Amino acid sequence: MTNIYDLKTCGYRRSNFKNYFETDPESFKEKKKENEDFKKKMGLKTRSCGDCILCCKLPPVPALKKEANEWCKHCDVRVGCKIYKDRPLDCQAFECLWHIGLTLEEYKPNKVGFYMTMDSANDAMFSMLKVYTERYRLGATIRKLKKYKSPVKGFHISFGPEREASYFLHEEYEKGEGQYYGGKTFEELKEWTLSGIPEQFREDFIKIAKEKYKHTW
Repeated sequence: MTNIYDLKTCGYRRSNFKNYFETDPESFKEKKKENEDFKKKMGLKTRSCGDCILCCKLPPVPALKKEANEWCKHCDVRVGCKIYKDRPLDCQAFECLWHIGLTLEEYKPNKVGFYMTMDSANDAMFSMLKVYTERYRLGATIRKLKKYKSPVKGFHISFGPEREASYFLHEEYEKGEGQYYGGKTFEELKEWTLSGIPEQFREDFIKIAKEKYKHTW
């Protein structure tokens, strides 16, 4: 079996800045067309960002050597991006799910304090969305997402630049009463995995991985 995580197929490559993933220039146009075709097929209407500039703070931007959860030096909180026409490919490729019309109007990122994306192939194999928020907003974000009815099975919440700054919500994890998703911290998930993940969860993962990356198996 070869490596199932084909970055180029997913439109990414490893950057020189802290080994982050960045948009692959060679597949940028192809991926952009795929996204536009998907939106057209789904009948999605792109929303205007308006006063929302949360994506100028939460994600890392390797081309600008910008760490996660820090404001971009090119962002003016009053007017937005000051280099919009010359912004890096990562910024050009970025679209949160609210922006493309895949979440309700009430989930506008700067109103709820987080945004959702489909920018992680690893999370996608678990049918999870990636969620970006800030550390002090983690509790509120978790509470909001636990009640979020969605066709996906869960969410990977990133609340800081470190890999450990992650919280995972998933249908397969233990759930409290009245909660749609159960949650685990990064450390709890490691222990859960080492103790032996449920057989059905493992089978589902392998099935999805084989289907999504069949050309690498």
